[in-house]
Amino acid sequence: MYVIDASVHVADARPQEPHHVEARTLLARMAAENHPIYLPEIVLAEIAAAISRGTGQMALALRLTAALRRVPHFQFVPVEQTLGDLAAEIAARYQIRGCDAVYAALAQQQGAILITLDRQQRERLPAHIVARSPAEELARMNG
Repeated sequence: MYVIDASVHVADARPQEPHHVEARTLLARMAAENHPIYLPEIVLAEIAAAISRGTGQMALALRLTAALRRVPHFQFVPVEQTLGDLAAEIAARYQIRGCDAVYAALAQQQGAILITLDRQQRERLPAHIVARSPAEELARMNG
């Protein structure tokens, strides 16, 4: 099981992103192998904002988020009180940004691996929350 943050989805969607190939390869492999992927509902707003700001194309951003909703192995999870409280604790304890803490909390809650391109997020989280980059996870899958 996995939680994949917005940075990976944005890298997948934009070929000019530095980690596009790794993000695209990992997401394709996860789809082919039908890995369950949990996404907090906030992922759609984060992706839409990044794509719209980066391209100036609101319609493209909305088409992409609508397409993500239809991916069969993606399970969208609302940020309800329990998840929100856990995210607040993680944000305060490990001094990471609020949205990053939501992804980490969801990974902890689901016993899932967090996939992110945010190096600071990966480095600050405790060992019981496994966080890897797409390249690291691909290496693990291949090795």
